[in-house]
Amino acid sequence: MKRFLFLILVGFASNVFSQTNFVKYSEEAYYHVQQNDLISAIKKYSKALEFKSEASNGYKIADVYLNRGLCRQLLQSYQGAIADFDEGLAIKPEYVKLYQAKTSAYIYSKQYQEALKCANKGLEIKPNDAELIGKKAETFSKMKKYDDAISTLKLLLEDNPRNKKAMKYIAHNYQMKKNWDSALKFFSEAIVLDPLDYASFYDRGIAYAETNDTTSALKDIKHAMELDSLEKWVGYNNIAYFIKLEQKDYKGAIQMFDKAIALNPDFPYAYSNRGFAKLQLGDMKGAYQDVKRSLLMDSKNSYAYKNLALIYLKDGKKSDACYNLKKALELGYTEEYDDDAKNLLAENCK
Repeated sequence: MKRFLFLILVGFASNVFSQTNFVKYSEEAYYHVQQNDLISAIKKYSKALEFKSEASNGYKIADVYLNRGLCRQLLQSYQGAIADFDEGLAIKPEYVKLYQAKTSAYIYSKQYQEALKCANKGLEIKPNDAELIGKKAETFSKMKKYDDAISTLKLLLEDNPRNKKAMKYIAHNYQMKKNWDSALKFFSEAIVLDPLDYASFYDRGIAYAETNDTTSALKDIKHAMELDSLEKWVGYNNIAYFIKLEQKDYKGAIQMFDKAIALNPDFPYAYSNRGFAKLQLGDMKGAYQDVKRSLLMDSKNSYAYKNLALIYLKDGKKSDACYNLKKALELGYTEEYDDDAKNLLAENCK
């Protein structure tokens, strides 16, 4: 699962003949952000703040704190980011963008109670802010309070019945509850709103697969592959994982994973999943190679750590298995998937 953070960067209009140091360093910081040089951007924003007395108004200063905090957030320096957002709020306590960013920082750092408090504080200022309502729902979902997430998201639909993003996230939460019928309903409604939304076809295909409706699942996944021909590897991976593995057709799964990897050799989950399939066929060497390669590509892949633990258990190496199960849990396996890693740890690592 990849997470993307979009910077809320604010430009600073200036006259080249009357440019203040505050504006000069702010613009230089923005240039470094565009170059993805976040360390230099932070230094320039800090320099701009040395001249904050030159700012035309308080919002300009708050924007610099906001942007510097977002840079720190991208560098996973969450407490530093939160401190910046607080500095901005001390100047402009009504600035909702700061509450949005601060809530995200709390979510990313897994401080979910603080995230809820922050979102609610922002909603006191702007009760219908869709961004904050969405982040509040995301927080509930991370806490596995799926019903609360769904009811929060439905507030967005009351305001805008055609909010496709809210529909899809409602469907996702129903998926997490394993309420497949409701998930299918909301993914279908999202597709009605946007028949070219290949992601919804992929997700509905997964929901169909979970109800053992393989025909509908394949139809949706293949249609998604047609809509998004540049990323067909997603479809092959989904057919392998959600259909072939569930059918215990491990050879068929490996064939599909092979196709996914041929199209995208940089997709770590396909290697981890193929390693699991090889393990089921008794190919220990191939299983080790695939899962370890997955981890070399993405060292924070909690699912791969769980798969590596399964291989170690099959190989009689309990201590190595326990280490990898603990690693999976540290990286948030339970929050992102299910209780499998936790249960395996309890059963094998007393």
